Amino acid sequence: MRVFALAAALSAVVAASAKQIVITVGDPDSPDNGTTVFKPAEVKANIGDVVLFNFTQGNHSAIQSTFASPCIPAHDTNITINGFNSGLRPTNNGTAITNLPVTISTNDTIWFYDATTCAIGGVGGININDSSTATLAGFQRNAIRLNGTATSTSSSSSATGTSASGTGSGASSTKTPTGGNKTSSAEQVVVRAVSAVIPLALGALLF
Repeated sequence: MRVFALAAALSAVVAASAKQIVITVGDPDSPDNGTTVFKPAEVKANIGDVVLFNFTQGNHSAIQSTFASPCIPAHDTNITINGFNSGLRPTNNGTAITNLPVTISTNDTIWFYDATTCAIGGVGGININDSSTATLAGFQRNAIRLNGTATSTSSSSSATGTSASGTGSGASSTKTPTGGNKTSSAEQVVVRAVSAVIPLALGALLF
């Protein structure tokens, strides 16, 4: 009973210390610059904190992604990541405000984007490592450079099997002929070896 009581007390302490961090999601300040769709675009959160995406304007979303593929859902490029995905949230001119609560369970950086404005920099991050080269500015540049349609590491991801896209299938089929050529070469070696041994065996039988 004491163990359960202690666990309940610890849970209460954690719940009491957890914070709610609000990110407002709405139309960007400029139609050709999506970097202000999330306000703020970068936040710090501890494990147990709740990041609340509050959709107040336009028709936007909050979808977890990866640094290399800013505008692609994280699960599509890495099946081990079960990232959050709000889907598009139309606000009907601000009359239908909704929110998406995300409870933080890791200290790792969590990248996210808005499907509507990702190609013009509509992205953000939680717990971005200040000493890392993977910065918010770099993430925004990635999104704009890739125009929301591709991944900067599609080739390497396909080769390592981390991508479930059609490109991954292409990588597999490309490897198949190489393996086939190796098998054919091995068979040729065996045939030549047998061909060389047969005359020697016949000669031994004759003498």
